[in-house]
Amino acid sequence: MGPPRRIAALLFALAAGCATTWQVDSYEAPGSDITSRSTFAWTGGELGTVTEVDPSVVSATDQHIREVVVAGLVRKGYQEVTDAKAARMLVNYQVAGTKKYVTSTEPRFNAPLPDDVLMTSNPQPPAASELPPERRVTEGTVIVFVDDPATGQIIWRGAITAETRSSSSEQAIHTATEMAADIVESFPARIAGK
Repeated sequence: MGPPRRIAALLFALAAGCATTWQVDSYEAPGSDITSRSTFAWTGGELGTVTEVDPSVVSATDQHIREVVVAGLVRKGYQEVTDAKAARMLVNYQVAGTKKYVTSTEPRFNAPLPDDVLMTSNPQPPAASELPPERRVTEGTVIVFVDDPATGQIIWRGAITAETRSSSSEQAIHTATEMAADIVESFPARIAGK
């Protein structure tokens, strides 16, 4: 097993082991007959954010998402081909995210113990009426598109939108990869012999 396959297996294991339950919003075009198509070609992806992203993060995201999507489609019975003209489906993705800061509108509860307030050596807790501090939240969407090469039309689309609290680029890449893996799990399996 070569290094790229080991990395893909590790990513898939991580995604499966840490899986979060997300709602996959999927669409299949009427009359697309996806399950009779046997081959697909990877056509890349796009990372869209409000701020500029480090090229190494874009590259790592692209690599990880490609690995889990291709592995998922192969498990579903489809075969990857390198020539897009020979493929029966074209597969690509889009990741978009925004960062925002949120505060709770609920006041804190649970008054501190008297010993905590009266001892001068302890740091004083904030007032019970004080609102909690702001937290950074990322709202992200991962979409996997499957197009018909003959018409250029979308024949299937799966999307997950979720609010996450990723504290690092690595964690954000991992979350996007998990989302892509869950999306591919909702893709219809190929029917052999069709």
